[in-house]
Amino acid sequence: MKKPTVLKAETYDDMESIAEPFLDNGYKILSVDKAHLIARKRNYGNRYVHILFLVLILFVIEYNSWLIYVTCFLYIIYFTYYIFRKSEILLVTTETNDKEGNPVEFDDINNLSI
Repeated sequence: MKKPTVLKAETYDDMESIAEPFLDNGYKILSVDKAHLIARKRNYGNRYVHILFLVLILFVIEYNSWLIYVTCFLYIIYFTYYIFRKSEILLVTTETNDKEGNPVEFDDINNLSI
């Protein structure tokens, strides 16, 4: 997966207010506790590529069996690449150190495009 976006919050209420614009733009909350909020936005790929693959699988190559297997295989690879590699993760935390005591590197919220 992509490197998660890590944002700093001072309090729990700040975490909610920081995450709100992300939640309005398709992120879904995975986990919340007093110190962390984790949200994810799935990326399924380009819808036109999905339509192209489905049209090819359903109508164009219905008479050539080995071609349909290759196309299905390519479609599955395309879908899994986008779902697992291009999905975006957001972490909003009030903690400044990780488990080992190292300082956490925070992203600047002003440089993010939601």
